[in-house]
Amino acid sequence: EWLELRNGCLCCSVKDNGVKAIEMLMEKKGKFDYILLETTGLADPGPVASIFWLDEELGSDLYLDGIVTLVDAKHFVSQIGEERPEGVINEALQQVATADAIVINKLDLVSTSQLDQVGNTVKSINSACKILKSEHSKVDLDSILDLQAYGSCADQ
Repeated sequence: EWLELRNGCLCCSVKDNGVKAIEMLMEKKGKFDYILLETTGLADPGPVASIFWLDEELGSDLYLDGIVTLVDAKHFVSQIGEERPEGVINEALQQVATADAIVINKLDLVSTSQLDQVGNTVKSINSACKILKSEHSKVDLDSILDLQAYGSCADQ
């Protein structure tokens, strides 16, 4: 079942609506094996993840399994290098730094040396993440589900 939140970002203006929507889904359908939240390319994963830490009702039935970030192999190095005004954080850098698993996508569009550069850059930002590679965003779900990146939370 899909739930699309329009008119705002889950991490900002409609965060409470997102929590209510997840609660309503759980009341209507019962427990879920997984709930996947997909955010835009510009989203800061921190506030979205905090929904599962700060909402008392959700926290009792749900836990954050992990944060998966999709990296565009063709454009990643240039995105990381983009200049930002002082005090503004580079979104791509923030997403990679926060990720528990990273899918490097569009392998078919880069050379081996470009892919090595992307992989090395990712590892220099986040050496603890799991790295997967894909073309056309095709990934085995078992490789991005049940990450247990927040073990003490998942043991509830």
